[in-house]
Amino acid sequence: MIKETLIEVSGIDFSAGHFVSEGGKCERLHGHNYQVSVRISGEIDSQGMVVDFRVVKEHLRLLCKEWDHRLLLPAHSSQIKISTRGEHTEVKTPEREYSFPTKDVLVLDVIETTAEELAKILATKLGSVLKQEFPNVHQLAVSVAESASQRAIVVIDL
Repeated sequence: MIKETLIEVSGIDFSAGHFVSEGGKCERLHGHNYQVSVRISGEIDSQGMVVDFRVVKEHLRLLCKEWDHRLLLPAHSSQIKISTRGEHTEVKTPEREYSFPTKDVLVLDVIETTAEELAKILATKLGSVLKQEFPNVHQLAVSVAESASQRAIVVIDL
C-alpha cells in the first residue's frame, strides 16, 4: 500500500546580493546564483496527481522573481541598520557603510538573509498557496542552494 507520494520540482533560480552579520562582524557584500527546488508529499488525487507541476513552478517563479537581481537585506538584524532616503537606501554595519539605489534593494522580514531564512519564506508562502489549491498535500520541503555544495532545506507540514 502506498503511504505517501513525493513529487519534486527544480530548476527555479534567482541571482541576488546579500551579506550576513555573524556575532557582530559583517561579512563582505557578495552574491549567489541561488537554486530553488521543492519536494511535496501528499496523496494522489482523483486526477492522478499530488499537485500540478506547472502550478508549483509558476508560484515559485513568481516568488523568486521578486528577489532576482536585488540586494536582499534583513529587516530585523541587530547589526545591520537600514534607512531609506528618497531614491537611496543607506546601510550601516559595524564595519562598513553603503548607499544603494532603493529600487535595487529588498528588505525582507528576517533577522539575516541566510539560505535558511530564504527557504523559510518560500516554504511559508508556497505552503499557504498549496494548502488552498491542493488539500491532499501534507508536507512541503523547500531547498535554497547558494552553491552546488551548500543548501538549506526547510520542511513544513500543511
